Amino acid sequence: MIGPATPEGTLFEGRVHHMSIERLLAFSGGPFTLNHWPARNLHIDPEKAAEAGFPAPVASGLQAQGHIIRLLIDLLGDAWSRTGSFHSRFRRPVFAGDSIQAKARLAARRAEAGVTQYTFDVWCERHDGEIAVVGTAACTVHEPNPGVQAA
Repeated sequence: MIGPATPEGTLFEGRVHHMSIERLLAFSGGPFTLNHWPARNLHIDPEKAAEAGFPAPVASGLQAQGHIIRLLIDLLGDAWSRTGSFHSRFRRPVFAGDSIQAKARLAARRAEAGVTQYTFDVWCERHDGEIAVVGTAACTVHEPNPGVQAA
């Protein structure tokens, strides 16, 4: 999906994911061996979420980050696991029932001697247009890389 000729400014979008209560339970319910599974916390329990001032259970921020990482793996292949870096911050909560989509815009591309350095602005957007997670990512790719297809 990306290669040395991909123009800066190109926008990449991941799949839309519905953050169902089942998805939140699988991620934040605690160990299945817990005596009173699932654990009662603001990520899966409406009462605990309300006590914390939220209208519904809140997805862990790591879930939204994970969708950004998935998009970067799709774009950069195995190079991501070797040379990728990611910095982010949480801006808005994602609630049970929300849909989210990871996005990445190629901010810079520097290629020389068979090595390309990619820098991205990345974010995870809720269905209402609010940004839940925002950050930057970078990765060095040694061309040709079978995990990265030229644009």
